[in-house]
This record gives sequence, C-alpha cells and structure tokens, in this order.
Amino acid sequence: MTDQLIADTEFEKLIVDEPDPYPTLPFIEPGALRDGDVLMMYGIGKTKIGPVKLPVSWMIRYLDGGAYSHSAVVSVIDGVPKVWDHSEGWVLHPVPLDAGIAGHAWCHVYRLQKHGQTVGSERYPAAPLVDVLEGHEGNSYDIYRLVFAGIITILSAMPRDAEMRDLLRRALILLTVVLDELWEQKKFDDRMLVCTAVAGLSYWNANNKEPHDYALEADLERRRRQHGASPGGDAEWDKAVSEMRDLLNRIFGDFDAQLGSYQQLLAASNADWVEIGSPALPATLVSPSDLEFSRTLKRVGRLAIPPAPE
Repeated sequence: MTDQLIADTEFEKLIVDEPDPYPTLPFIEPGALRDGDVLMMYGIGKTKIGPVKLPVSWMIRYLDGGAYSHSAVVSVIDGVPKVWDHSEGWVLHPVPLDAGIAGHAWCHVYRLQKHGQTVGSERYPAAPLVDVLEGHEGNSYDIYRLVFAGIITILSAMPRDAEMRDLLRRALILLTVVLDELWEQKKFDDRMLVCTAVAGLSYWNANNKEPHDYALEADLERRRRQHGASPGGDAEWDKAVSEMRDLLNRIFGDFDAQLGSYQQLLAASNADWVEIGSPALPATLVSPSDLEFSRTLKRVGRLAIPPAPE
C-alpha cells in the first residue's frame, strides 16, 4: 500500500475554502426547531483513515456537487430539540443539539413543505414521524461517514480533473481497506444507517392518511444531468470503484441490486421526481444534494455553530 498512501498535505493544494452558499438565511433560535426538521451541515476537519488523515466531509461535498456533507433529523423531547445522530459507540440516538452540530462550517434548517403543509399540521402530524425515528434508536451508524463517502463516490460522476481523480481514487482505496477491516471486526450490521438514510427512511415510513404520504422527493432530472457529465475511460478509477462496490455488497447485502435498479430507472424513466425510500430510490442511495434540492423540503434558516472547546 506504500505507493497508494496520501500525504496529509496533498489535499491542501486542491481544497479551496468556500463561503456559506446560502449567506442570507436568517439565524433561528434552537427553540424554534420542530419535530422532523432536517439539519444539513458541512463538516470541517479531517478523519484518520489508516495511516493518513482525509477530509472525508470535503470529499463527500465535492463529489456530490451540493453544499453539504452530513444531515440529521430533529426531534423535540420534553420541549428540548435533540438531533438524531451518532452517540457513543456509533449507534443512532437523540443527542444534544450542540453536540450534533459542532465541528461544522455551517448548519442549515430544512422543513417539510408538501401540499402547502408541514410537520405538525393536520395532514402531517408529528407523532407518526417521531415514532419512526424512535424505532431506529440503537441502529448502528456509519463510523466517521466512511461508508457514506464510498456510496457518494459510486453515485457521482468521475471527476474530470486528472490530478483530482487520482487523489480521490487513492483515497477510495484507503477507505476500502479500512472499511474491509471494520467489516471483519463486525463493526457494521444489516441495520446500519448512513446519515441521509435516517431522514429518507423516517419520512418514507411515516404514515397518516395514506402509506408513505410523508415521503420526501428527489430531483431525478438533476441526477441525470450529473451522471451525464462523467467523462469515463479511466480503468484505474473504475477498478477502485468496483472494489468499493464489492465491499458495499457485503455490508448491505443487496447494494448492487439497489444500484442496478436505480441506474435503470435513471436511464429509462421519464419521471422527473422520485420518492426517497421507495424501491426506485432506496434510502441507502440518497445523497445530501438530494435533500438540498428536494421540492418537498424548504430551507428556513441557519443555526449558530457552538464554539470549539478550548
């Protein structure tokens, strides 16, 4: 693996700090958060992957083409907003708001906007959604978003820039090696969720008057445009992606079947929108940009990021 190692400085010359893409969003107080609000964040810092530190959040954001690398869902418990995110031991659990959003460059609040109503209305009461969220408590959670980075790489178009492509390919190889070791150590199970799947599955499985009537929707046409931008023709990139796919098949069991069904839909369907969590777009395959550009989620404000501990 020595020829595949990535120096900590290699990404530095390629990463350019970018400002908040939605700078006019008003700040909202934590007390204004509601059940079901989706928090969209962009992480800062690096994660130790084997022998090096990689900017995993930056990789996710760069490949996905949106503003975010992470998402979480709010549940108001005893009047206090909590965030469904990883807790100690990397399991899904409602954690304090500050703990859930710390370490991010920005955190924006998205709220269901469907048929002119939101969570808490007569059509979309909060209880069914909260019940589904609580049903996920204790699910294993993606350690350091490593699995998520692999999924996003597979879903995204191959980078056109050769230098960036080579660097991300080597990063993907490292991710695969480390994830394979974690799989052998039984750090994952078939109930594991990645961050965007928490929102996607929770809204998909919440029912009031009709099955799946809370379901969020993703812009299929936007995804077609992204996939159409891939230049292709790099055997080494394809090999690294194939090895990650093989690993994800072990972790999820049916990842390749889900991906194949989705890719067929992408190529053959005339639909412009698809429900997140449905067989057409399994929650496993949902990216942050799907939530960012969903017509069923409205951006309503931003949260102040707590200062880093001294």
